Amino acid sequence: MKPNKAQQLLLDWCGYLLKQQITDENDPYYGGFRCEACDRVHGRADNAVFPLICAYALTGEEQYLDGARRLLRFRRLLAHEDGSMQNDFDSEWKGITVFSALNLSKTLAYFGEKLPADLREELKQLFAASAEWVYQNVKIGFRANINYYCAAAAVNAMAGAHFGSQACTERAKELLAYCMAQFTDSGLIGGEGQPHGFRTEKGCAPVDVGYAMEESLPCLIDAAAALQDGAALDHLRRYARRALDFLLPDGGWDNSFGVRNNKWTYYGSRTADGCLGAFAALGKTDAAFTEAARRTVDLLRACTRDGALHGGLHYQEYGQPPCVHHTFCHAAALADALCRGLTESNPTALPCDEEASRVKYYPELDTYKLSVGPWLATVTAYDYITYTFPRGAAHASGGSLSLLYHRKRGAVIAGSVYEYKLTEPNNMQQPKAVAHRSLIPRAEYEKDGVAYATCLDGNAAVEVTQERDSVRVSVRARFCDATERAVEDELLAALFSYTFTADKVTITAKLNQKKDGVRFVLPIIKNTVTVTADAPHQCQEIFFLTGGFGADEYVLSLTEQEIQIEIGEKDHE
Repeated sequence: MKPNKAQQLLLDWCGYLLKQQITDENDPYYGGFRCEACDRVHGRADNAVFPLICAYALTGEEQYLDGARRLLRFRRLLAHEDGSMQNDFDSEWKGITVFSALNLSKTLAYFGEKLPADLREELKQLFAASAEWVYQNVKIGFRANINYYCAAAAVNAMAGAHFGSQACTERAKELLAYCMAQFTDSGLIGGEGQPHGFRTEKGCAPVDVGYAMEESLPCLIDAAAALQDGAALDHLRRYARRALDFLLPDGGWDNSFGVRNNKWTYYGSRTADGCLGAFAALGKTDAAFTEAARRTVDLLRACTRDGALHGGLHYQEYGQPPCVHHTFCHAAALADALCRGLTESNPTALPCDEEASRVKYYPELDTYKLSVGPWLATVTAYDYITYTFPRGAAHASGGSLSLLYHRKRGAVIAGSVYEYKLTEPNNMQQPKAVAHRSLIPRAEYEKDGVAYATCLDGNAAVEVTQERDSVRVSVRARFCDATERAVEDELLAALFSYTFTADKVTITAKLNQKKDGVRFVLPIIKNTVTVTADAPHQCQEIFFLTGGFGADEYVLSLTEQEIQIEIGEKDHE
């Protein structure tokens, strides 16, 4: 029988992984995957054992089973006698064991009886050893972000069920309860920073939509299901339904402000498995999640070229090779979704499809999400500073228009970090031969070789006024540096307004006092909208790996005289 598009996508990805796999037994990295982008062998490659065996179950083709066996040989290079896994050859981080154990568990649960006896026994022993390490080490107080706690809850729940371990079951219940307590009143999970319960002076929590929807929430659903905790599953369904407000009409995630969006891809997060397994599980009782899964699959297919999942829609166009991490991680979630019975379905409406004018405020993010006619927008003054901030994880703030989306034309603005630095060198790739510049709209200037920008001001003032057919946002932001967020001139501020109507978005900007050398920067994703300005401007083509979009960067001098820019729908050519 011909595979459906989700099954075919898994087979395409697994075919690519087999092409990248090192099959020379004399090679020290035998069984691992070559990475076109990073020129290295990534340590977390064993996540692909599950999707490779899923591909074997779908087709009966031994090549996938052989690939999984080779991958298990590679896994030994990073495994320790205590059952833990090392993140990479030059990284001793062992928390990643939770994800290795999770994928081993799912492989056994779905396919254990279909595998050769020797392979089944090997997987069982590896899962037992890794699950024991997780039980012994990933407990409350373990120094890691909340996504590791969520995964550990799932691992313990599955180990408890598989091995009949009451101790693991109790630990799973403890971790599940702890993680459930991290959800905010708006339904977002905090804890993507340390300590998990930290709040800024504004009351903002450490939140990252990419990690929440592609890792934390799916793991909590796995844990609750394995524990047969119906009450927890009901709560998680409600949280997931509310989180769909951050899903864009084409299946992308609005993580334009997230604390870990230095690793953001338009479809999720660079090293997370993905949301498809969770959507397939929730879709059994709510068609909205089946629809969300359909759109996610379509977006992932659009980002796939020659079998490789790229980190964004424009990677190939701008000559950026695919990091193999994207493929082997998201293949695991796709395999999970297929095992849960993901099927093709008729289109249905999602919250992001409603064109009614609305404004929703998220106090834990100091962020507004807006909808007016065909426009969706995000304005953020989110002030949480992650501990990796000095190394480049400078997410948008400052009352920035961090995301603008047109229902017909797609993403128009997609901000993320101000500076792209390898905060996680093993898990991020370098740009190649492009004008690599941030996609956050901002005012900025330089002094003594240091850049100061409004998009880094965590104390920006934002005021929103809603009328029947329009929404206006007024912003006052100061200029801060990218390392410490220190204000260079306490008296200087930029004044912005964003007015949204059905036919256009109007941006105005000016300074509150005289200052030479200040410029307003507006990156607009290529071939989406028309841009007109009432002042002279320069325009250059740029690209940014985070999000994966090419854009036209409009630059205008900013003075005390107000400038106005209009963004309208591009005529179809």
